Amino acid sequence: MFALIVCRGRPWELFVREAFSNDFYDEQARAFLRLRLHVRPEVPGPEGFLIDGRTYLYYGSFLAFVRVPFAVFGDVFAGRLARLSMIVAFAAYATGCTHLVRHVAARWRGAASPWRVAGFVAAAVCSPVLFLAGWVSVYHETELWAAAFAVWTLAGVVRLLDVLDAGDSPTRRQLLAVGFPIAAGITTRASVGLGVAVGACLVLAVPVFWSRIVARSGKMRDQNDRGRTGAPAMITAVATVAASAVGFVVHTGINWAKFGSPTALPGQLQLLSINDPTRAAWFAGNGDSFFSPRFLETTLVQYVRPDTVRLERLFPFVRYGPLATDRGSYPLETITPSASLTTSATLLVVLALVGVVLAVRARAWTVVALAAGGVVAAVPTFTIGFIGNRYLVDMLPMLLAPAAMCAAALRLPTPSWRRAARVGAVALVAWGTWCNVALALWTQQLKEPGFTEWRYRVDGWVFGDPAPALVDLVPGAPVPRDGVVVLDRDPAIDRCSAVYIAEQGVLVALERSNDGRSLRGTVRLQDERTLVAAGDDWSVTAVRTSGGVQLEAVVDPAADGTGGAQALGAPFAPPADGTLAFEVIADPVNGQLSARAGDHTPTAGSEAFLFAAPQGAALPGATATIDAEPGDSLCRQLEARR
Repeated sequence: MFALIVCRGRPWELFVREAFSNDFYDEQARAFLRLRLHVRPEVPGPEGFLIDGRTYLYYGSFLAFVRVPFAVFGDVFAGRLARLSMIVAFAAYATGCTHLVRHVAARWRGAASPWRVAGFVAAAVCSPVLFLAGWVSVYHETELWAAAFAVWTLAGVVRLLDVLDAGDSPTRRQLLAVGFPIAAGITTRASVGLGVAVGACLVLAVPVFWSRIVARSGKMRDQNDRGRTGAPAMITAVATVAASAVGFVVHTGINWAKFGSPTALPGQLQLLSINDPTRAAWFAGNGDSFFSPRFLETTLVQYVRPDTVRLERLFPFVRYGPLATDRGSYPLETITPSASLTTSATLLVVLALVGVVLAVRARAWTVVALAAGGVVAAVPTFTIGFIGNRYLVDMLPMLLAPAAMCAAALRLPTPSWRRAARVGAVALVAWGTWCNVALALWTQQLKEPGFTEWRYRVDGWVFGDPAPALVDLVPGAPVPRDGVVVLDRDPAIDRCSAVYIAEQGVLVALERSNDGRSLRGTVRLQDERTLVAAGDDWSVTAVRTSGGVQLEAVVDPAADGTGGAQALGAPFAPPADGTLAFEVIADPVNGQLSARAGDHTPTAGSEAFLFAAPQGAALPGATATIDAEPGDSLCRQLEARR
């Protein structure tokens, strides 16, 4: 299921080059191959940090190092490996969960029956980890691998405890099973990796070093305490601390070389902040940091509250609820739609809460320590000035160990209790799958016209008319909640100019008619200047120059002289027959005036773009011919459902 969603239901597109951010690790690998840390500025764009004239990325180094062999081939694989990486990470996470619950069952005399193992793994994967399939990006890839390394660390720690309790010396493979994911996790997502490393050190290192101190003082209480100072335990402790230190040194060293600090990120130097005065002011008011304890009240409430999703008629029937409300003394920089642990990881939360009780009653302090490390891993996520659904994955490590304890060690008194528990577990697994798949599809498909057409068609088959979440465009009215479809139509002349969908306070165009907000067709070039299209206060012209043909987009200034803008596209060779294919978008709702033209297709030549609010319907020039409009447009289909 995860792989199908990642590939949009088309497995043959596994290696298709993805859009923005999917080549970030490839670009870092390219830089490492050339023994440098800065990257080409055009790759990260606004995500880059501009320091001393060079552009840097802030993502961890491990996944970039893995891509170095592919960087040998230049940009051949750039942007093509993210899907595969995410699928492998999801499989590694699920496999690690299987090992974790089995090791926990073996250590605390629990049951590792197929039902219990499957129940825990299902609870762990039918969580926000599954949601990550909805967006192929560097952000979701990083979250997935951080979760995978975390669960493998937990499984390796419990396994090493069994080896030490049996009086055996750990093998290199067993030590590597803990050390490698610790170091890799820190150099993938430092906040999560360091928190998990803290939990591992609390279990494997701190008791050993403390026992050695007590032994030297002559205050050893019994023979069992002396066993904690043995060579196998000391080797394990040193290996755990060394792996943590290696990961920390590599991460902080690279961070220092890039940003002049072992841990801090200079948010004010990110191009997003440099180009956005509002964002720059936010960082200035927050000490040029992404983090502050002032955000805790907002983030804690949002990530725990049980009412962060809503049910609706339209497929996939689950959507995000309202955005989080700022509750602290300083506003968050960005609030995006997000569910919570209690809604999207319900079964895992229930198992973890019961598991903590079982661990305390059984004095299984290992589980408590590992959970404490997970809490440390989640602290930066609770204190960052951003809310996003993907950040829920950072909180899963604090749930995994106690949830595994519950799945393996919980004993129910009667068959009826056991039957009820199984029914409840199956129901919550189904809910977790449904909720996270729905949110993944929501993220992936919301702005796809075909998805909106299909979900309204299904709604018509099942429920009939009228359709829900369908309104007319009212100029100046507030943007409706996310997912509401807005029709820009003029009943007087029976014309539908555009279809929009609301997303995070803006209207995103799904369709623009070929006689309203856009024009598509061909234009025959005449003299030096040929009018392509025009409206009340704007025009698009094809201009002949010594370098070829280029597009000119112009928005006239207002009566008081304010406003107005002009953009010129790059020149290209004029077509042999003097006929250009063009596409013009004049959309005041989006604040966009753009034009593309070429010899045979609009994308083959010149493009001019303006952020403006062009007024009036788009009318073609005298020598322009408009393409025929498809008969059954999305707008007319939706109008029929009113």
